[in-house]
Amino acid sequence: MTAQVGYRRSVLCHCFTIFLLAAALRANGQESTESAKADLPPIPKRSPVGREALPAPFRKVIPTTVDDLQSFEKYMKRLAAKVSPSVVAVQVGGATGSGVVVSEDGLVLTAAHVSSAPNRNVTFIFPDGKKVTGKTLGTNHGIDAGVMKITDQGPWPHVEIGDLDQARLGDWVLALGHPGGFDPDRSTVVRLGRIIRLGSSFLQTDCTIISGDSGGPLFDMHGQVIGIHSRISDSTAANFHVPIRTYYDTWERLVQGENWDDSGRPWLGVWGLDHAEGFRVELVNQRGPAEKAGLQIGDTILKFNGRSIGNFESFKKAVGKTKVADRVKVVFKRDGMEMSAEIKVEARPSWLGE
Repeated sequence: MTAQVGYRRSVLCHCFTIFLLAAALRANGQESTESAKADLPPIPKRSPVGREALPAPFRKVIPTTVDDLQSFEKYMKRLAAKVSPSVVAVQVGGATGSGVVVSEDGLVLTAAHVSSAPNRNVTFIFPDGKKVTGKTLGTNHGIDAGVMKITDQGPWPHVEIGDLDQARLGDWVLALGHPGGFDPDRSTVVRLGRIIRLGSSFLQTDCTIISGDSGGPLFDMHGQVIGIHSRISDSTAANFHVPIRTYYDTWERLVQGENWDDSGRPWLGVWGLDHAEGFRVELVNQRGPAEKAGLQIGDTILKFNGRSIGNFESFKKAVGKTKVADRVKVVFKRDGMEMSAEIKVEARPSWLGE
């Protein structure tokens, strides 16, 4: 009897010890998770500014007097000078684009198609010609949002990010970037335009932006970033930007280096601009299907499997309807001559090496 009691006590003590160890491990795991989250770069804070803070000409539909125009011009010059130092040219592998620094320690917002994938080496070039290095972080290809990080020691010039809560159709905006790549003989290129469409997942303006502007910032009249240049068109009325709220909603995934809405989808490895005849190729991924088939930057794609291509969006939709390993025929124009190529569709890799 005494032996049985002693045995039961031993078992109970052993179970209690296991319980305490399990509880300690859970607590330690929870603390580790919370610590890991705490180590993630926080999203830069917003400083909401009301429309009433803007000069009078910006609260009108259009400037109506000479004084309005002069006030408009002076304000724009000051605003451009304030935000330009934070707009960087971006080089990832053989591709170029733009980005904007939004924190003192060097977090950079850009487009996912500029980043391509997490953990790639990046060269950033500031408007004064200073070159620094960094890495790509997360990429959300579903909406074309990307984040990068300067790894060299800062602090870095940066701007505030805003919101679209108070935005209205017709609001004035500034588009900045480095079209064609960094050019030491010019300042950061600034374009003025207006918001012409606004939705929960898209932002469209009539700013005149071109290849190389991709990933650059769209500013409101307070000098806060409200969008990132994404799909660019030859038409000034068809330029789309990633809304800033996307970065707020997916910040943790982006800074942790996730890559989503991309892997396994049908992929040809090209990116381009809308063109009157179809779309013009502006980026060909190294070792991608299009490069293997001989497509080049500057080609204008006219048809996809016998159907006319109206713009880059219709091309993406056509690719999306294919399956991996399908062979598709693409008709394109190069130097005024029509040519064709057969391209084998591949699965978009989750990691694109350099």
